Amino acid sequence: MLKNRLKKFTALLVALAMVLSLTACGGSPSPDNSTDSRPAPETTQDPDNGGEAFDGNDYIMLQQAMVDTTDIAAIAYLGWYEEYYDLYDYSQIQNFIADSLVAEDHPFIANIDADHFVPHIGGELFCIVPADENTTVSVYDYVFDYDNYTGDFGDLLYESDDGKPVIVMGNESEFIPNIIVEICDSEGNILDYIPCLSGKDGTLEVPDASYGPDGPTLLDFTPYEKLGYVTEGNYGYAEFDPAVLYYGENWTSFVDTINDDTVAVGFWFDEYGNMEMCYEVYGGEGYEVYYEGSWYPAEDSAYPDSTLIFELELVEDTSDIQIARPEIYTAMSFEYDEMFETVFMTYEDYDYLLDVESHYYYSLEQAMG
Repeated sequence: MLKNRLKKFTALLVALAMVLSLTACGGSPSPDNSTDSRPAPETTQDPDNGGEAFDGNDYIMLQQAMVDTTDIAAIAYLGWYEEYYDLYDYSQIQNFIADSLVAEDHPFIANIDADHFVPHIGGELFCIVPADENTTVSVYDYVFDYDNYTGDFGDLLYESDDGKPVIVMGNESEFIPNIIVEICDSEGNILDYIPCLSGKDGTLEVPDASYGPDGPTLLDFTPYEKLGYVTEGNYGYAEFDPAVLYYGENWTSFVDTINDDTVAVGFWFDEYGNMEMCYEVYGGEGYEVYYEGSWYPAEDSAYPDSTLIFELELVEDTSDIQIARPEIYTAMSFEYDEMFETVFMTYEDYDYLLDVESHYYYSLEQAMG
């Protein structure tokens, strides 16, 4: 639950800066794969489906898309698996993947077997599809040096050379990764890649043509449009999309009340419309109020397009000061500041989230659980 993930969320943590490093193995320069002669993989064809791959083997189409390119593999972000501490119950993880929006577009992901699953501590799930059957994928523990803000290879966790897709799970912290993937193709091209999400918009950080003309690169096949990611807006803001909320993981806001108290409020949202909220008095004894509920887009044209409806029910109230409502129904509009990674949440129609608020808005900052 959110209250367990946030722990003492009144103490905001400063995000550590992380720089992706693209290196070549053995200290040798990365070979130029701009003239890659990778052969096209054979495709199982279905005459009733336009000749495309079928029976859940659509990763073959991804491999075909990488022919004659600098892409050494394809990758997609599958979501955050909350029960990640049960690392070896792959059947439950496989069910989670099968229900994901990414698997709707790429059903092969739900059929990847346990021999091609790499469990590590953390809940971020990634799918890696090698460019062809001659590509080797090795996954290592990524050891981070907190004193010098640098990292290096640790123990080898997994290695395969059969060219089949791999599911990798790791990154307990959204700021400090703990996995690094080494991908080597038949031409001798090597890419050392740290799977992680951008702190700017929640999309994958991947080496592409902007990193240099010689590659190697990765093909990102995460269906961002289907997942509803942010698009660029005016004046440094983005046109708000709920994906900002649920890919930002946990959020914290500090709300002034008419009693001159400051209440720290924590939020968590997921892409399926579920949400949680809890709060406590900042600097107080740490009493806690906890809600569960749902969010969904408002259909009332009188509200701004970015308005969401919150429906919440009180689950727990251990406070001495009674400022919690048993039920909450409220409409909130949103604006997202990309530069400062802040969501401004403003009441359009309400129950207040707290009984004694003195403002009509919240400033949500990302919080590390």
